[in-house]
Amino acid sequence: MGLSVTQSSTYVLLLDVGYKRGGTAPIFQGAPASVPKVDPVVQALTLTDIVVGVTVAALLLSLAVDEFKSHGTLDPRELREMRG
Repeated sequence: MGLSVTQSSTYVLLLDVGYKRGGTAPIFQGAPASVPKVDPVVQALTLTDIVVGVTVAALLLSLAVDEFKSHGTLDPRELREMRG
């Protein structure tokens, strides 16, 4: 849960960094030079961060499912006792 909240906060941070008031899409054909443009790299980084977050969540979920299939529980106290 903490990782999910942290990654969500990075989306907001990245979008805040790339935001320009009154900015338009970075399509330069026909747009006057005086109009501010939004940086597309920041948007691409945000999408990449979302994909990485989904991948990490899927990996952790698959590890939890595998652990449950192996030991029949996900209780950390019971899994810790199985080590020794």
